[in-house]
Amino acid sequence: MNPEIETRMRALVDEVLRVNQQLNLTSIREPDEAWTKHILDSLQGLQTGLFEGTKSVVDVGSGAGFPGLPLAIARPDLKVTLLESTRKKCDFLRETIQKFELNARILNERAETAAQNKVWRERYAVATVRAVGSLSEVCELTLPLVKVGGYAVLWRGQWAKEETQAARGVLKSLGGKLHSVTPYNLPAHPLQFHLVVLEKVASTPAKFPRREGLPKHQPLCDFEPPSNS
Repeated sequence: MNPEIETRMRALVDEVLRVNQQLNLTSIREPDEAWTKHILDSLQGLQTGLFEGTKSVVDVGSGAGFPGLPLAIARPDLKVTLLESTRKKCDFLRETIQKFELNARILNERAETAAQNKVWRERYAVATVRAVGSLSEVCELTLPLVKVGGYAVLWRGQWAKEETQAARGVLKSLGGKLHSVTPYNLPAHPLQFHLVVLEKVASTPAKFPRREGLPKHQPLCDFEPPSNS
């Protein structure tokens, strides 16, 4: 990371933690932890090689802006859409985009709604999602937004290989297929994480995503991690 980019990233951490005192954007309160778990974790996505040039990227469930904001800082040519349903978080994201002069925009919608809108459906070259949720839910909310030939990049935990194995049928039904599962570690963190990359190989059937709440509460497939987790 070059010094100019690092300076901007650290300023982003400062801004998130400052606003976090009023808006509760993240459970992380300490700068060093935020640097590792938000910035360094978000930037793992760069190793996929998918965030180069002027590609359109949608960050699904952006929350406090991760990984979307760090990716927009690191790769200023990207056209980033931050998809977030909570208005107060959108207000923060909008102000941050202006403050850092980023090539990004806000979409204040639920993913289920946005992905059924022809303006946004199958529009993006890359979708990202770092939110906590089942792999089935995440896939149903992201793949409909990705155009055929594009990719979804999912930040997952230690059971990513097992999750993707269990969800093979789901991926196919949504027009996707597994491209890669890449492990990585974060400094001073004992667990191994994974980047799961999905390729969009066919259009997603119009019935997906299902209506609000169903991807979460009635997942297309269930995965139970091993009992020793």
